[in-house]
Amino acid sequence: MLSFFKKYPLYIQIFLILFASLILIFPQLYLRGVIIGSDAIFHYNRFYDVSEQIKNGNYQYFISMYGFQQSGRIINALYGPLFAYFQGIIVIISKSWFQYQIISNFILYNISGFSMLIFLKKIKVNGWISAGFSIFFMTTYPIQYWIDQQGLSAWPAAILPLCMIPLIKLIEEKKLSIIGTSVAISAMFQVHVLSTIFLVMVYFFFFIYSFLTTDKKKSLLKELIISIFSFLLLTTNVWVNMIDVYLGNKLVPPFLNEHMENNTITANSSYWIEYPKFLPVLFAVLFCGILNKKYKFEPFLKIIVAIVALFTILSTNFIPWKFLSSLENPILGLIQFPFRFVITSIVLLLIGLAIMMRYYKGARITNPFYLAILLCLSLVQINYMNTSKMIKWHQSDTAVNTRVNSFVFEDDEFKMKNQLFSKDKQELLLSFQKSTPDYLPLYNDDKISRYGTYGDEIIQNNHFFEKSVVNGKLQVTWKSHSNKSIKIPIIKYKRTNLILNGNSLSDEDFDVNTIGVVTVNQVKGENKLIVSYNNPWFFSITIIIPCIVLLFFIIVTLIKKYNFHSS
Repeated sequence: MLSFFKKYPLYIQIFLILFASLILIFPQLYLRGVIIGSDAIFHYNRFYDVSEQIKNGNYQYFISMYGFQQSGRIINALYGPLFAYFQGIIVIISKSWFQYQIISNFILYNISGFSMLIFLKKIKVNGWISAGFSIFFMTTYPIQYWIDQQGLSAWPAAILPLCMIPLIKLIEEKKLSIIGTSVAISAMFQVHVLSTIFLVMVYFFFFIYSFLTTDKKKSLLKELIISIFSFLLLTTNVWVNMIDVYLGNKLVPPFLNEHMENNTITANSSYWIEYPKFLPVLFAVLFCGILNKKYKFEPFLKIIVAIVALFTILSTNFIPWKFLSSLENPILGLIQFPFRFVITSIVLLLIGLAIMMRYYKGARITNPFYLAILLCLSLVQINYMNTSKMIKWHQSDTAVNTRVNSFVFEDDEFKMKNQLFSKDKQELLLSFQKSTPDYLPLYNDDKISRYGTYGDEIIQNNHFFEKSVVNGKLQVTWKSHSNKSIKIPIIKYKRTNLILNGNSLSDEDFDVNTIGVVTVNQVKGENKLIVSYNNPWFFSITIIIPCIVLLFFIIVTLIKKYNFHSS
């Protein structure tokens, strides 16, 4: 057995990550419980909408025709469109929302584990240490955030190590890999915009160091410019269409957190550094370890530690977040919660510790036995947490945790719990709905609550209308006993087309309220409103360009590898 370990270490490490993923999903798989976190319904609507597009061959890049109350609102085009389609495929292969949670959690665990393993091997960290830290990474809260609350930031956290691979060459050779850099940042951009900003900040520190310590400054700047241009080409589907939507509409700005000081790791969000419980000790080990003057630490490690320190401080109340919240700055609206900084900090913490262990080789702290103990403790803690949640869910009288701006349309909680195991995934989305005004058009700046307006005029009003998708368009039907005007639970953007009872409507033929809910003049009897979206003329080009550029990069990479092996 020992000889097998020595002969095939990589296969064993891969097996360990897969096995750890199974261990982590086992409590939910065995106890058959479901966690519906604060962000679950929002993202489930996104992914369900895309899954129905794929199943029906009705690709609607912009408006929602299946999710979000079939309201025709824009979400996915402005929020990780490519990632939404990836998740939509997972929804399709899942027979229920319970299965979706199991499969998506398993995929996330494996992506995070292998992402860290690949990076640490690229930077020449010992294989078994790489595997240990990779499994440990899977148990930290940046990954558990998805399992615990369906927080999307877990997915960009999972691929962050992979996205940092080009930085190795940047420090060691003072060269910026054009293909590696543009693909890495583009991949992050296709998932989450804010995480991309954090990733660019990380790249910035490494680039500045390399730029200041190289004689080939012009060459490095040239590589940077080409990388930026390549990034723009790889993400035309996101930013070009995003600009088009924003130019044609004034959208509801992101939620501005007026009490950001409450959402730091030194306040109500301390749980970010409590999974596992001893994580704060590891921060101390990293910061104390780098101060040891006995070792001449490599620049890569020093930069990592500096970034960890900066991002950790930004996630605490050492920053005057209470004062900053009062400024109503749109950048703060993008950040919303300071604890988001610690996600990057924790990922880099583990990378830094793994690298540092090379310098302390032979010291008691680097003994594999201690790493094994830490892994066991972290796995036990996460399994205990997930087991407790499953038991609590089964014992609870409610299927979901209702919060502010939530609407429950199913009185039978037992039936609602069964909907989580139903093949008809729309049942849950109809029974449990949330009012979220993200990316709605804003037609005036009144002080009326966007959450309340959406809840009243879309969610509550939706039950009086029949909605279906016919010939690739959203069809709304209803019966009327008068010809008075009526509000339809449909959102109108500049490019939204409306056809009422066979007549195409111009802007003068209907009214819209603050968030774009349409009011039309109905007729007695049957009424039918057809809703569609007029894609911009360049839309197809924005989809084709990233595909061509990515194919070109693949061909160039394969040619380089072939020439390298043949030489």
